[in-house]
Amino acid sequence: MIETYRYGRKLGSKLYTQRKISIRTKIILGNMLVMIFLLIAITVLSSRNSDLQDEITFVSDHDFKVHQLISLIEKQMLDMETGMRGFVITGDENYLEPYNAAISSWELNYGSLRSLLTDNPNQQANLDAIRTNILKWIETAGQYAVDAQKNGDTAAIERFFLNNVGKTQVDAIRNQIDSFRATEQTLTEDRVAALKENNQFVIFILYVSWLAVFVISFLISWFISGRIVRSVKQVTETIVQISSSGEGLDKRIEIETRDEVRELGKATNELLDAVQRQNQSKDHLARLSKELQEQNEVDELINLFVSRVSSIFEVPYAILYLKQHSNKLIKAASFAGGSDMLGREEFRVGEGLVGQCAKDGKWITVRDIPEGYAQVQSGIGHSAPKMLVLAPVQFEREVVAVLELAHFHEFTTENIELLEQMVNMLGVTIQSATRRKEIEHLYAESQTVNEELQVQSEELNAQATELLALNEDLQRSSNFKSEFLANMSHELRTPLNSMLILSQLLAGNSGNRLNEEEIHYVTTIHSAGQDLLNLINDILDLSKVEAGKLEIEMTPVVVEEIKLTMESYFTSLAEQKALAFQIVIDPNAPLWFVSDVFRVHQILKNLLSNAFKFTDRGGVTLTIAQVSREEWEKAELVFAIKDTGRGIPASQHEMIFEAFTQAEGGTARKFGGTGLGLTISNQLARLLGGRIVVESTVGQGSEFKLFLPLLETGSGITDDKTHGDKLVSAGYADYERQNGSSILSLADLMLEHRLNGMKVLIADDDERNLLALSNALAEFKMQVEVARDGHEALRKLSEHSFDYILMDIMMPDMDGYETIQVIREQRGLKVPIIAVTAKAMKEDENKCLEAGASNYISKPIHVPSLISVMISHLKS
Repeated sequence: MIETYRYGRKLGSKLYTQRKISIRTKIILGNMLVMIFLLIAITVLSSRNSDLQDEITFVSDHDFKVHQLISLIEKQMLDMETGMRGFVITGDENYLEPYNAAISSWELNYGSLRSLLTDNPNQQANLDAIRTNILKWIETAGQYAVDAQKNGDTAAIERFFLNNVGKTQVDAIRNQIDSFRATEQTLTEDRVAALKENNQFVIFILYVSWLAVFVISFLISWFISGRIVRSVKQVTETIVQISSSGEGLDKRIEIETRDEVRELGKATNELLDAVQRQNQSKDHLARLSKELQEQNEVDELINLFVSRVSSIFEVPYAILYLKQHSNKLIKAASFAGGSDMLGREEFRVGEGLVGQCAKDGKWITVRDIPEGYAQVQSGIGHSAPKMLVLAPVQFEREVVAVLELAHFHEFTTENIELLEQMVNMLGVTIQSATRRKEIEHLYAESQTVNEELQVQSEELNAQATELLALNEDLQRSSNFKSEFLANMSHELRTPLNSMLILSQLLAGNSGNRLNEEEIHYVTTIHSAGQDLLNLINDILDLSKVEAGKLEIEMTPVVVEEIKLTMESYFTSLAEQKALAFQIVIDPNAPLWFVSDVFRVHQILKNLLSNAFKFTDRGGVTLTIAQVSREEWEKAELVFAIKDTGRGIPASQHEMIFEAFTQAEGGTARKFGGTGLGLTISNQLARLLGGRIVVESTVGQGSEFKLFLPLLETGSGITDDKTHGDKLVSAGYADYERQNGSSILSLADLMLEHRLNGMKVLIADDDERNLLALSNALAEFKMQVEVARDGHEALRKLSEHSFDYILMDIMMPDMDGYETIQVIREQRGLKVPIIAVTAKAMKEDENKCLEAGASNYISKPIHVPSLISVMISHLKS
């Protein structure tokens, strides 16, 4: 029985109207009402604002013209008086021009002014009085005096000035004008005050209107949202009651509203129906699965399944045929099918509906079964079913049985889905039961095999112990090798440091003390030292690759920057050897790709160096292009270095990639080199996810192709990237990798004057290094102090202040680490400290920086690198 909840204020109340008003309609109506009230308020405010604007216009136009016209009349009166007096005194008729002009125009201004005063009869009367006095002055004074002068009546003029008639009248007119102007000023101020009051009233109306609109909007929103929230809240409370009542999913929501809440409730009821059906199906499946797993025999399992399926679906007739051998189906279980009339005992695959179902592995549904086809009998009577369903029972797409069901009614979609899940479960269960029997049979045999395995296990344990001991020996050997390489690098770099620095300083010949032959000797010494440095680098790189401790840093690489870098390296070499050199970027090549830019440069420099080394005429071409996966499925970007040199025999194409091996025995003597370049390049290419391919013909030249994958940003070659100890390359390659093109040439740095006078303390126990570094820094006009151990360095720091400290790490008594820590922690000095060491391990760099060093440079020191570091501290 399905119970229902009714929601509302009280039982039987209705939350709907006759017409459906959706939530959207309610919101739109509410907004429309708000807009109507807002429009009314705007209309009222616009009307008041228009009136106020008209008043402002009246004040600004009317009052301004009144003041302008009265001032003009006053001016014309003064012009008449001045012109009259000038003419009477001098007799010059030029004085009559302003007099005549004023006489002819003042009444026009009077008329204009009087028309503006139609709203004020008092002012019109005042203006008329002014006009009367002006006319009287013209008649009795102005025109009288002018006529007397024209007629030469000197006596009349003397009487005029003695009686002073004109002045008395002019003063009276001026007083009348001033009174008139004062009255107008008062009227203007009154109008301005009235405008202010009107403006305050408009502002008051504005605030009241906005307050009214706000209140009305709030009330409308509160009313509409209240209706919506109330309905949703009631539905929500009903759902909460259903979920917390503990009575399952039998309850439903009765919907009485006519808006979206009704649709929400209806959808919720449909969801509850679907969930209830799914839960029932899951319960049936769970119980059936548990019961089937408890059965050990296949026959018992099949009979239980047929019985449970018949009960769940209320079918009156069910038979299960189990497949045996390869093409025969045997009747293994039935429900209400004991009579011989219901179901044959066996079928062949493809025979009848049962056989066809087993053959095709597809469901078969039969409706409208004719009378007499099959009879379902009971104690009361018998009847024909209305629907027949045949379901193949499969395991891993192979039919192991066929289930046949008959029903008096149609199977629903939910019934078919549930039956399909049960049939799939049966296939797995049958197979599990069968395998269980096979396992029990094999278990006995496995006991014998276990004894043999026990013996083999003991032998394997002995071998594992031997392998563990061998692995420990290999690890110790690897550690010894790493320690040897670090010590070898330290011992080689220490003399190389002073040799390279001093030979570089001598080659500069700053004092012009060496002749060309001596400079050549020094340059040869520096070149030999640099070759030894390159050999150390190659050996360390090869050791890192072989030890699997080379770190790959994947970053975006711009193709155009590779072109510019290679041109800067090899253009001058090509010009020296009179070879053509060009770099071609295919239009289809990407603008950038992801790889380790330092390693890509290292590979290309090795390949281009070999190409120029073995090419005497013709040229070298580097082509950058994107290749299809047909050429090599893992590579999508190719760097092809093609030369017109001597070429390599086909039999030696593989050998040239082996360490310390060159194509011919005399190659090293003629062209130089150790044979490590191609070996390292090939190993680096593999670490980057690519490879190097060579194509060469003797006498025609060679072409080396570097294939690299196009990776997305953030991806990398993680399989070969290690996180253990890493060796640091000798020289300044590591600094160049970190700082790019920030290292200036020595010639450019010699022009740098910012280091002049800087005080530098060098702490090193090796006199050769002190000599080399002191002379190198002196070339830049720096003041150098030396200390031969940590204690002496601290003592000199107590006596003097320094701008830089060059701190060697390996010193007796107090090493560089301890000295740096004392300077930073105890002395609290912020002076830049540059750690200088011949140690070649990455952990040594980290240890220096952790101790408090500002920078780290490995020996042998490259002077431009050191100066660039010192300048960088000036910038910061």
